[in-house]
Amino acid sequence: MTEAGHDWRRTHAVIVAVEQYRGSDDWTLDGPVKDAIGMRSWLTGLGVPPANIRLLASPKEENRAALADADPGYRAADSGTVRQVFMDELRRIDGDWLWIYWAGHGVQAPGGRWSLLYPETRDTDMRGLNAHNLMSLLRTEHLPRRGVDRVTVVTDACWRALPAHAHELAATPEDLTRHREINHAREISWMRACQSGAVAKNQQGAGVFTAVLLEQLAAASDGGTAPDLGRVWQGVQDEFLRRHGEEGLRQYPTVHLSDGRGNDSETTLGPPAAPRPSLDERGWRARGTLAAAAAGLLAAEPGRAARVLVRLSEEFTAAPPATTSPSAEELVDWALGEHHGTATLLAALAGEAPGEPVPAPAHAASLVLQPGRWLLRTEYDGLVGLLDGLTPRQLDGLADAARAELPGVWLPPPAPAPLADALEELLCAPHQLPQLLRTVERFAAGAEPEPRAETAETGTAPVETAQALRAWSLGCAVRIGLEGALRDRRAEAEERAAAARSAGPVDERVQIRLHPPGPGQRRAYEVWARRGDRVDSLAKVDTPAPLEEIQRGVDELLRGCARSQETVVEFFVAAADLELDVHCWQLTTPFARSLGTDFPVVVRCSEFRAEQRHLWLRRWRAVEAASTDDLYRLPAHLVRSTNVYGDLQAREDVPGVVLTTPARARAEVFTACLFGGVPVLVWHGAPERAGAEAELEALLGTEKLRSLPQQLRKLRSASDADADPDHPGRHLALLWDDPHRPLPGPLDLSAP
Repeated sequence: MTEAGHDWRRTHAVIVAVEQYRGSDDWTLDGPVKDAIGMRSWLTGLGVPPANIRLLASPKEENRAALADADPGYRAADSGTVRQVFMDELRRIDGDWLWIYWAGHGVQAPGGRWSLLYPETRDTDMRGLNAHNLMSLLRTEHLPRRGVDRVTVVTDACWRALPAHAHELAATPEDLTRHREINHAREISWMRACQSGAVAKNQQGAGVFTAVLLEQLAAASDGGTAPDLGRVWQGVQDEFLRRHGEEGLRQYPTVHLSDGRGNDSETTLGPPAAPRPSLDERGWRARGTLAAAAAGLLAAEPGRAARVLVRLSEEFTAAPPATTSPSAEELVDWALGEHHGTATLLAALAGEAPGEPVPAPAHAASLVLQPGRWLLRTEYDGLVGLLDGLTPRQLDGLADAARAELPGVWLPPPAPAPLADALEELLCAPHQLPQLLRTVERFAAGAEPEPRAETAETGTAPVETAQALRAWSLGCAVRIGLEGALRDRRAEAEERAAAARSAGPVDERVQIRLHPPGPGQRRAYEVWARRGDRVDSLAKVDTPAPLEEIQRGVDELLRGCARSQETVVEFFVAAADLELDVHCWQLTTPFARSLGTDFPVVVRCSEFRAEQRHLWLRRWRAVEAASTDDLYRLPAHLVRSTNVYGDLQAREDVPGVVLTTPARARAEVFTACLFGGVPVLVWHGAPERAGAEAELEALLGTEKLRSLPQQLRKLRSASDADADPDHPGRHLALLWDDPHRPLPGPLDLSAP
């Protein structure tokens, strides 16, 4: 592949860099534009005409100038432009080598597809390009039928599986072509920054993979020669292996090479291939049956074996067979070296031959070779990972759900892997929902409406785990063709669980996050509605707005999602904003009134909590059985953080604090209370007021502490009725900070 006389003027390139997305700021990347400029500079430095390079980008604002300096004619990387370039413009290029580079966010979408996300992606709508379909496009009429003998594709993006609560938000990635592949003689090299399910790392504002690759390409093309991509890839491997050993870098680049003569190969950094397992006589017969069925399916279409190998490389950890076109026997032996390998092999065969059912004897042989194993490897690992987050009592609850489904069944002592194994082995008749999925649905339906401190003691699933288990079981059911049966079962389980909970109300709350103020006291904000285990994002306003505008937005949202007197409204604010009189915000329809009149309104603050979360949890546990008399009345003369904190540390079981501290000293008192884990704070919001202590005591009385938000709502309602500006209901403030009811967690988008 080394050609001293290569004419770089006949090389073309498409370079795509996506940094800015339409979602929240968490989506923003810093690095793809720098990497794209580096790739473009390497090509133009070798003599590739700038006119032959199509640069599409969605840059961060601070990177726009550098991008414009490198290529003033760059275009947006939106989905429409991407389609235009790949589907139309590439037809007209005249050249012999095409380079494609893509850097940005990537996710593992439903069905295991690799979705390279477009800049139009939002938090709740992740849209992207099907990376594998792009590879198919390169052999269709979207490229000139003659010419373009070589294509090199470089993808520096994550291929990671999203958290279960976000997985369903990823749309099926877009196919750019459905045309028939007509050019199998084209040589294609696809270099990828990571394996399926993994993360592509950024360091110092650049992709680690791209930086290493560009260094190897520059060395291999010294003097203008065409680089030997085999040697380039070897250099990439050597550098990543060095970093694995010296830096602990856990990133495994992969490459798929197709030489245009029917020889495909897949190279992956990672552990060595597993040894061939030993089998008894029955096992050898089953191996032969499975290999024969696989051979029949592979022989039906040229190149199918290589595509199956690619699919399995995304699931298996051992290195693939060394041959460029593996035989059925080699694929079977590779699968036997992996837990759940034979079921995964059958799924890969079915995926490459959707119109050709896998013979029933092959399924029977798979169960002989790996008894009771019908899950795919990644499905099993996902389940064990979810169960690993449960306490022993919660694992007992899962086992109880299995016994309720199948009375008398024996199950091992609660531990994630053994319990998953035992449940998977509870096979049903063909075309019936497996007992494992029935059990998971029953257990997940019994989740508490909201996470509670005592959830672990009752053996019910935490809400987030229940949501993840439901997403997991639905994915399994879709794969085996039993989605309808699972949804029916889910409805039954939810109805049963709802009946069991009917004696108690479902927790309802609206959570509002007010960001710290910027210039002109403008703020961004977000709003969620929670009812039981359901969480809905109602608004995300990234453009800072004045408080008056935020009040109008909250008023409008509450009319559609909250119930007067019942829905708790929580404002998550910074410590410096605890004095905001949010309970006095106005509702306007059908007439003006205070927010605190209709709803129990509380403030919350996560600052200073993380380091001593155990104190926060311990004090909150005392809230359940406490009365308002158990609140500690902090002496008014304690105004320094050190003094207040010392006083609180001597009272480790106090559930909350009543403040009469003057306004000028409250900031230090708030800091000490938050750091000391105090979950309940009551204070009088007036700057200086004689009799504040008496007004506080009028609220507190001897009520159960749990009723304090509702009691304060009633007092605030009385202040509206009284129309007295000095009524205590207008000034009393409440921090009510339940550690088990946090804001919905953000997506982990720290890497591409």
